[in-house]
Amino acid sequence: MTGVIGTSSAIWATHFIAMLAFEPGMATGFAIGQTCASLLIAILLVGLGAGVVVVRPSVSGRIAGGGIIGLAISAMHYTGMGAYDVQGTLHWDRTTVALSVVVGVTLGSLSMLLAFNLRPAVRHLAPLVLLLAVCGTHFLGMSAVTIVFDPRVEIPGGSMDTTVLSILTANVALLIVGLSLAALRLWRLNRLRYEAENQRLRDLADIAVEGLMICDGDTISGINHSLERVLGLSRKALLGAPLQRVLPGLSVDDIPKNQEADAVLRDVDDHDVPVRVIAQSIVIKAKPHTVVAVRDQRERLRAEAEMHRLAHQDALTGLANRRQFNEALAARYASRRSEDAAFALLILDLDRFKVVNDTLGHGMGDALLQRVAQRLLRAVRGDDLVARLGGDEFAILKAGGTDLAGIQAVAERVIDILARPFLIDGHILNIGTSIGIAVAPGDGRTPEQVMGNADLALYGAKEDGRGRYRMFEESMNARIQARRALELDLRRAISRQEFTLLYQPQLSARSGTYDGAEALIRWHHPERGVVSPVDFIPLAEETGLIGPLGEWVLRTACTDALTWPEHLTVAVNLSPVQFRDVRLATTIRGILAETGFPGSRLEVEITEGSLLQDEQRTLAILRELRTLGIRISMDDFGTGYSSLSYLRRFPFDKIKIDQSFVRQTPDDKDSAAIVRAITMLGASLGMKTTAEGVETDAQSQFIAGEGCDQLQGYLISRPIPADRIAALFSASPLALTA
Repeated sequence: MTGVIGTSSAIWATHFIAMLAFEPGMATGFAIGQTCASLLIAILLVGLGAGVVVVRPSVSGRIAGGGIIGLAISAMHYTGMGAYDVQGTLHWDRTTVALSVVVGVTLGSLSMLLAFNLRPAVRHLAPLVLLLAVCGTHFLGMSAVTIVFDPRVEIPGGSMDTTVLSILTANVALLIVGLSLAALRLWRLNRLRYEAENQRLRDLADIAVEGLMICDGDTISGINHSLERVLGLSRKALLGAPLQRVLPGLSVDDIPKNQEADAVLRDVDDHDVPVRVIAQSIVIKAKPHTVVAVRDQRERLRAEAEMHRLAHQDALTGLANRRQFNEALAARYASRRSEDAAFALLILDLDRFKVVNDTLGHGMGDALLQRVAQRLLRAVRGDDLVARLGGDEFAILKAGGTDLAGIQAVAERVIDILARPFLIDGHILNIGTSIGIAVAPGDGRTPEQVMGNADLALYGAKEDGRGRYRMFEESMNARIQARRALELDLRRAISRQEFTLLYQPQLSARSGTYDGAEALIRWHHPERGVVSPVDFIPLAEETGLIGPLGEWVLRTACTDALTWPEHLTVAVNLSPVQFRDVRLATTIRGILAETGFPGSRLEVEITEGSLLQDEQRTLAILRELRTLGIRISMDDFGTGYSSLSYLRRFPFDKIKIDQSFVRQTPDDKDSAAIVRAITMLGASLGMKTTAEGVETDAQSQFIAGEGCDQLQGYLISRPIPADRIAALFSASPLALTA
């Protein structure tokens, strides 16, 4: 309202100041009523024009509102001219009058268009154009009138003279100045409040993680910092730009207001950025706007892709993992395409990998698995799937039908390439692989069946000596099932304590007295009868059951030997697998403490297989056992290729001559020479020697005559239960050997 009054008063004052300056050369005056009416008309029409502009902010509304303000100038001018009393008559040029009205209306409309332009420099032209509208209307209007002196005309009484009008105009001018200052003050306060509010909104928007745009229709009127970073464009560069510049193909009406929708954002380099958008209507300065929230999806999509990769890819080798393999296997069975109907499945298990992993550490094992994966990829075609199922187990899903020659060629190529040495960190590693092959659909109508049959073929390859492949055969199922049944029975036997220990005495070859006995395990199965250690010990080693079984043997042997005379020892065999457990010495120490059995009466027997795995670790364990007073014996001496080097490096107390040599003496000269050499070697190294498998007096006399320290075999006694060993020890050995 203040602006309307100020503008109207300025227009009115401009006219009458100009009229005061006009000198017609005759008496003049101003009618009070029409002078006031001209001011009222200016206020009403300017207010009407401003109202049209506010109500209709479109271009047409601005043109119409500006035109009404132009008419206000003309109406005020000619009403004011009607208030001009002069001693003469006024003659008007109608064409010039019409031209003055057109100039006022045209320049008034133009001033409103300029006032709402987005560019500040253009907006600053609006007051000047409005001033031109006032001046143009006035001076054209004044040029349209001609005043003819007429002495008969008298100035009406009550007219204002120029002095009164000057005072009135000056007051109006002061009013204009006051209103202008008030308007300026209000404008300044309003602008500060507006800028503060805008800054607060910008600050709130800028701290938002999501990108935000404020749109006036489809025109961008504001963005926040987050969106600037995503686009790579500044806020200034986007203000006034169409929404389609950053969201191609979308208008504000296309963006949903209830839930996010997928869209593509176009950045500064014209790259497409995947985003999700949602809109919300707001009112800014009494005008509806739309806020568009933009959520950058690149990080989420990268995270999802990484999660998908991790879920389907083995982290160590980069091969497909078990999940991806299972999905691919299931997809082949689900596919109806003929090329997918028949395929070969190869299951691989690395040979001797556990030795590398245990002896050189898991880091070396991981590096070896990575090298294995690289070689496997080179050994197959591009459309074959290579997967790591876990540990050192791999699988190859071979496409391309069931051509037996092609399948066997792949298996042979894989075996050959993995049998070649690996050089890793200065270590030369020699492993190999065993492969089981099943061909679908003949070897399995479901993924589970073909996997199971490939596993059976793998077991068959291992039983054949490793480093080879086997195709699945129906006969494998029965054999493997029997093995699995034996494994299950073995697990039950440990919990049910179906095992017993027998003891075979050891006799001093010089004095003929007993030195001790060797503990020998037996399994009394309720249905199978007596199961030979040859059948279940390898199975226990393979399945990891040798640990609890070996602890039971040690504990039972120590407990039974407590009832023997104190000078007698008990010998217990340790499996090579038990030496992989770094806690072995600690376990034995605990058993000795639990049973109260002296370590000096315990003798552990090991084979060369225990020494081949990790010499340093085995040596450390044996030295720790020696600190407990335990004696160390090398069992089956003479059957290995490096026994002499082991005798030099390891702390053995006794050498046991393998029975394969003893049983051939004294008739076989070579066997007799070997027994004689081992006996002499033991004596020179300060180690006792024990001859196993002594069954005849001739063998006993020959071996004793060669200087062997101890005899063991059926000639002395067969293995007998613990409850009979005390009676045997109290009897005369000579009577038993008669």
